[in-house]
Amino acid sequence: MKTQDNSSGISQRLSSARHLLIGLGEEWQIRPDQEPERVEKIEKAYESLYQILADKDYFIVTMATDARIYTTRLGSATERVADVEPKTKEAFSCTADPETMARMDRIFPPVNRLLDVRERRIVAPCGNETWRQCSRGCTKDIWEPGEIPDDICPHCGASLTGNTKDAVPYIEEGYLPQWNHFTRWLSGTWNKELLILELGAGFRDPSVIRFPFERTAYVNQRSHLIRVHKKFPQITKELAERGESVREDSVDWIRNSSRGV
Repeated sequence: MKTQDNSSGISQRLSSARHLLIGLGEEWQIRPDQEPERVEKIEKAYESLYQILADKDYFIVTMATDARIYTTRLGSATERVADVEPKTKEAFSCTADPETMARMDRIFPPVNRLLDVRERRIVAPCGNETWRQCSRGCTKDIWEPGEIPDDICPHCGASLTGNTKDAVPYIEEGYLPQWNHFTRWLSGTWNKELLILELGAGFRDPSVIRFPFERTAYVNQRSHLIRVHKKFPQITKELAERGESVREDSVDWIRNSSRGV
């Protein structure tokens, strides 16, 4: 198993990777009782992660339910992700002759294809505590902050609660549309070079990131897994040749790593 001594190699992977699967675990959760210094570190780490991903094809799976990522540039509703594989005639315009250009127009009709806004590159399967759901689960409806001023379910009169996995029952319809978008993206990475960057996902709920990321790395033989965790960075022996293990707080690590990218 490779260790964090291979820091230069990791920096090179981060810099050269085109397709990245990112997992943000419990180390990225912002809680009301946290010290302000820790909150500031996490917010700065989001900006560092943005610097790494700015021009790449990526998807983020986050366990953090505080929704803070959506207030960063990673969660922008207006900034668009760079097109890493252009499929319009402009990609050939600098070298192609007129006959080739005409052929490309027939194969790829010239259109202004919209690129994904960044918020569509994030899925939060553990939920979003700023969204509200009925505490009794009487309806699948989910409301945004302030949409129901008295915080009372308009269907049954029960109090509303955060739309997270801590709710009983948890109304999963809040994240499922994005999950479907994620699985389509992931299927498009099979047999492509994929860098899997797992940040701070331990064993609190390993079925969300840790175990699925291991399976993804195992199935895609062209992938490489970097697992960063201050207590549990270990990688299975099956992935020893295609993995890096970093024993460090992932929030601190990503801030340091972004300087070399």
